[in-house]
Amino acid sequence: MSRIDSNAGRHGELRLAFAQQNDRTVMVESFFRVPLQVMKPRYDESGCACVYLLSPTGGVVQGDDYQIDVTLAPNTHATLTTQASTKVYAMPGQGATQSMRVRVGQDAIFEYLPDSTILFRDANFIQGISLFLERGAKVALQEIVMPGRLARGETLVFSQYQSRIEMADSDGLLLYDTCRIQPKCQRYLTGPGVLEEYACWGSWYLVGNFEMDWWEMLCEVAEPTLNQPSKSIGGLAQLQRGGIVIRMLAHNAEAIQATFQAIWDWLKTEHFGIQTVDLRKY
Repeated sequence: MSRIDSNAGRHGELRLAFAQQNDRTVMVESFFRVPLQVMKPRYDESGCACVYLLSPTGGVVQGDDYQIDVTLAPNTHATLTTQASTKVYAMPGQGATQSMRVRVGQDAIFEYLPDSTILFRDANFIQGISLFLERGAKVALQEIVMPGRLARGETLVFSQYQSRIEMADSDGLLLYDTCRIQPKCQRYLTGPGVLEEYACWGSWYLVGNFEMDWWEMLCEVAEPTLNQPSKSIGGLAQLQRGGIVIRMLAHNAEAIQATFQAIWDWLKTEHFGIQTVDLRKY
């Protein structure tokens, strides 16, 4: 990923580390530099450490460069989410970048479940997420995009949105998913087979070394939730090894968020023996 000019924007940095202590996950390292900041962790009854990423400056602006590093020790369970949607403001000149690197220890669980990214007019945002999974680790990750301030009739007028998600383990690549969207150059975005009449899009990933004897049941549960006439459309597929991916289009980001959460909660309780986590944002 290209770096932003060091003379422009703000350079946020975040480093988090989690370890197992007294049968629960605790945050043992926390370093941040504004505009990246986190709240004090909330420890759920399930033993999960929930950390909320804040935006004290209000959003991402031109020239911003964010670096995030997260490490989970074996047998830990941590959730990283945002307090609210991430606003990416107009950038008439250069863009902004975010790079995230995560190492998930043996038999650990990492959930990265940010709220939607809102791309304002002329926004230019490039992000990359790279994760390495030790043996037995699991990762649940979501990406939800709102292409403008929909209430103002602003949609698909951002300059560029580029995203790369990469996951690997000791046996090699598990997932590589990338997109580059430039509405001014890609006139087909609202056409058949792309966004059609829907404004928002999202992807959800569950990756790890686990049995998938629940796949057919998941399809039966997820299909009516993903596909609601005139409201949303979506589908799911297995990765070549070690996971699933879900895609969804909807008229608003809240519908995508609620659907992804419902599917993950079902998998947790019915097949992984993991307690659900109440993020308590509202």
